Amino acid sequence: MIYNKFILLFIFFTGLFSQDKGQKFFKEKKYNEARKYYESVLEHRDDDKAAMFGLGSSAYYQNDIEAALNSFGNTIDTDNKALRSKSYYNIARILQDKNEIEQSLSFYRKSLELNPNDMDTKINYELLKNQMKQHQKQEDNQNKENNDNQNDESQQNQDQSNKEDENNSQENESKSEQYKNENKEEDKNEMVENDSSKQDESPTKETDQNANDQPLEENKNKSDELMQAEAILNALKDQEKINQKQKILKTKSYKFDKDW
Repeated sequence: MIYNKFILLFIFFTGLFSQDKGQKFFKEKKYNEARKYYESVLEHRDDDKAAMFGLGSSAYYQNDIEAALNSFGNTIDTDNKALRSKSYYNIARILQDKNEIEQSLSFYRKSLELNPNDMDTKINYELLKNQMKQHQKQEDNQNKENNDNQNDESQQNQDQSNKEDENNSQENESKSEQYKNENKEEDKNEMVENDSSKQDESPTKETDQNANDQPLEENKNKSDELMQAEAILNALKDQEKINQKQKILKTKSYKFDKDW
């Protein structure tokens, strides 16, 4: 992309070379005819640096960038300092279009070393330096903004995480308190049940005691009846003995009562 504020390639060869047909075609923007002319010259004089420079300028305006770079590159070994300076300048301008900023600045500097008073080179060099500084500043600001956004996002995530941890902690405390209350309620219910069980056990014990006492009473009653029965039986036996004795006595009396 060619920026209008930058000075373009040198398209006039005045002061570098004598007027020729190629320059005439170039001024008329007949870049194809100009290129063919310089190619025909190079067929006969392949070391003609001026024709090589003209070929490069024609190729550039035909948008054949690689051919232009190749042609200008073949002219930087010339002994003509003015031609070499212009070749460096044109190479720098093409690299600038390709956004190869560091290399472009390097070729601008080489051009200025050969011709420090060239205003076109100075202007493009300074404009490109300022543009690079602004671009670097924009990148730094963008990086800073990205870092700030990342830090803000990280802080938000941390705050969210802390909030979730706090909520979880509160929830756990609530559950723990609920669990304690439930345990207290269960213990309370258990104590009530135990008291109820003790109360229920008391009649049982009394019943058991009555049950234990009843056989003793029955045994006592049975013992009294048995003693009475034995007493009666003994009395009968005594009476029977008495009767038996009386009977015997009567019998004896009867037997010994002789019938004289």
